[in-house]
Amino acid sequence: MTLRTHTIEKKEGSKTQYWEWEETPELLVAIENLQKSSQAVKDATYKPRPIRSGNTNYAPLKGKKNDK
Repeated sequence: MTLRTHTIEKKEGSKTQYWEWEETPELLVAIENLQKSSQAVKDATYKPRPIRSGNTNYAPLKGKKNDK
């Protein structure tokens, strides 16, 4: 078991945060499982294909003027 620390210092210097935790084998396994599940979620995200249609009857985009 290892005692890990992390210090967060703000600009002013008066507001400093100290974080300490023990790095146990159970914690390491939990972090590894979290990384695996996070990667599985990233890999499983659905990215729809854009719909391309020939119809030009749509509202104009805001901020752009029609040059007709």
